[in-house]
Amino acid sequence: MPTFPNHTIPSMFPASIMLNIIGGKNKDSHSEIVQQARTIPTAALHLYGKESKPARKIGHITVIGSSMSQAESLIAPLLNLTDIMRAERKGLSLPSSKDIPSTISIPQAQIAVTMGSDSDLPVLKPGLALLEQLRIPYFVTITSAHRTPLRMQAFAASAVARGFKVIIAAAGGAAHLPGMVAASTPLPVIGVPVKGSTLDGMDSLLSIVQMPRGIPVATVAINNSVNAALLAARILGASDEGVRLKLEEYAEKNADEVGDKAERLESVGFEAYLQK
Repeated sequence: MPTFPNHTIPSMFPASIMLNIIGGKNKDSHSEIVQQARTIPTAALHLYGKESKPARKIGHITVIGSSMSQAESLIAPLLNLTDIMRAERKGLSLPSSKDIPSTISIPQAQIAVTMGSDSDLPVLKPGLALLEQLRIPYFVTITSAHRTPLRMQAFAASAVARGFKVIIAAAGGAAHLPGMVAASTPLPVIGVPVKGSTLDGMDSLLSIVQMPRGIPVATVAINNSVNAALLAARILGASDEGVRLKLEEYAEKNADEVGDKAERLESVGFEAYLQK
């Protein structure tokens, strides 16, 4: 199973493309495509450990994106390098280097989103969809406070160096993740209590909100990832005018929707309104 260098969760992306790595004319012909793949944050490189021989499959690269067009843009430089390898292997004329696009850059994610288990992902989905709507780059991963404590601590401790500005952490049950993340980073942390099969999520809510003095964790309502996303965006918007303007547009849209509903209710009456 290929591993993603930044631990991005492929299931959060609707588009993925896989490119086979075929041995070239020389044993190291594929080295450039391997190096290029490693510069793409959402590319997973899997080499099979086989000796490189002409036309032999020695690995593959999977690139994921938020849309098929983005995935195609990301993989374009790799496709061009693959064409060059094929032409060299078959003795064909090589494409001009000016036709090879430079590496496509992905906007730096400012919001990191983590969860204790992938079963929390459906709860986070509405909030992630809102960040997509607001066009705010984000990063998603899994860091269990109980099953992977070292991974969780490393994630939190490196958050500042990786350029994140705020962290959203979702957890259910004992829900230690948001608090433990907050204990390992100076960044603001927003906890999302996840409703479990027992106690209606109150255990998660109380576990997150009852933090000891000195380690604050902002806490939203049970399963309310939308408010977590909005709060994270507001934190960014305090120093980023572009994000603030997007939030103002979002608020205006919500106000217009409520106004339209009120106008219709006043016009047709509550019975007709409820029937539709």
